[in-house]
Amino acid sequence: MQDRNRRSADLARPKRPAIDLRAEPLEPEPAARVSSRNRIWEIQGGLQCSIVGTCLSHEDLIAIGRKVGVRPREGARAYEIHSYFVQQAGKDGKISRTMQKLLDQRHAGIIRRVQAVRGESELARLWEEEFDSGRVAGAYWAFMSGAHVPAALSTRIFGDVHMLSHVLGRVTHQNASRASELQARLDDLESKLLRQAERHRQIVLERDAARARLSDSAIATVPLTAPSVTPDRRREQPPARRERALTVARERARAAERMLANLQQQLERQRWQQRLRSASGAPACPGAEACDETVQTSIARRILYVGGRSGAIENLRRVAARMGAELMHHDGGEEHALVRIDGMIEGCDAVVCPIDCVSHSACLRAKVLCRKFAKPFVPLRSAGATSFERAVQSLTSRVG
Repeated sequence: MQDRNRRSADLARPKRPAIDLRAEPLEPEPAARVSSRNRIWEIQGGLQCSIVGTCLSHEDLIAIGRKVGVRPREGARAYEIHSYFVQQAGKDGKISRTMQKLLDQRHAGIIRRVQAVRGESELARLWEEEFDSGRVAGAYWAFMSGAHVPAALSTRIFGDVHMLSHVLGRVTHQNASRASELQARLDDLESKLLRQAERHRQIVLERDAARARLSDSAIATVPLTAPSVTPDRRREQPPARRERALTVARERARAAERMLANLQQQLERQRWQQRLRSASGAPACPGAEACDETVQTSIARRILYVGGRSGAIENLRRVAARMGAELMHHDGGEEHALVRIDGMIEGCDAVVCPIDCVSHSACLRAKVLCRKFAKPFVPLRSAGATSFERAVQSLTSRVG
């Protein structure tokens, strides 16, 4: 009976739910997504100056200004243009957003690598790798804009780039002094070459005159009544004294020819070094000399020839093959699209361009891309095979 009453009471009592929803904590609202990278105007510490100076060239700033409708006043100095864009980079606007887009597109690869690394030691190792390889501009932008990069590492990276600017300034002045010395040596070699050429011409004239005198004398010394001696026999038996003089004149002529050839090689080498320094400008990193040696070892393996005459290309290919090089060709925009030059320059070691047989736009585009990729650009005065062979010889001589 008691059991029956207890079961009735249990049935009458309201049952409690298995889970009290009121006791469960409410699900927090999802927080607003925080970007893993800072935009250029969001970067603190006044780093916009070093970012603009390191990651964007003067030509980049002019192009950005042209795109947004800002043109520098006539006679504006490079520092004034730099200062204006640094001020604009520190605030959200059309100019800063254009800068952000350009930097992100140009350095997308290293940005992805930095975003994929999270540990401070791994980030420091990645920075050292990029810095030692000379790829400072892209790495600096990727690290300075990365929100996950520790403050201590950012300070260290800023210090490395700051000291790099001092090194570049010193190297630039050294290069300017060296260029002045090379120009003086070039002028001296040209003057010396002209003097040697004149001397060689005089020696050749003296040699020809001596030969004529010896021939006339040999004919005159033989009696006309001697029937057994032919003219050829008279020339084969000149007097010993005259033959020694002729031998000396020939030796002097050969020595002058050798000296002239050596001076010509020295002059071509000096001209090549002067053109290379003028095209490349200041080095991109403290190890620029080592980087330049790295570039030199790959010169003349694959050469891009921009422009020229289509009928002469096969002959130029044979000339290049004979000298151990592979020739690539772009006709300068007649049938090939100009945009193909970009990819072809990335895959070659040097660019040769005959200025008398190529469009101005193609030649300028090739020169700008060679400067960007730190590759030699050799302009030729003509599209002939002789000029091309000299250019390849100058390139291969740098390899050795």
